[in-house]
Amino acid sequence: MHRDDAQSKPLIGRVNRIVGQLQGVGRMIQENRECPEVLHTISSIHSALRGLEAKLLEDHVRHCVTDATEDAERLEQRLEELIQLYRRRLS
Repeated sequence: MHRDDAQSKPLIGRVNRIVGQLQGVGRMIQENRECPEVLHTISSIHSALRGLEAKLLEDHVRHCVTDATEDAERLEQRLEELIQLYRRRLS
């Protein structure tokens, strides 16, 4: 999928927030912050990554898979991609 700036900007914003949270964890560890506080931040990072993953998957299904419906071979390829993504997610 080729994203224009309007589509990329919110995704990049999410990535930048996640990067900031990760850097924050590093600072928290250096500052010897309490474990529960660090773990809470790590949990927030997991949640943010899951949200980013869900948005990208949604975009993939709405655009890449839907666009392939007119070509049976391309559709099969896109469906196989989804299956593999799902299998990796479970392992």
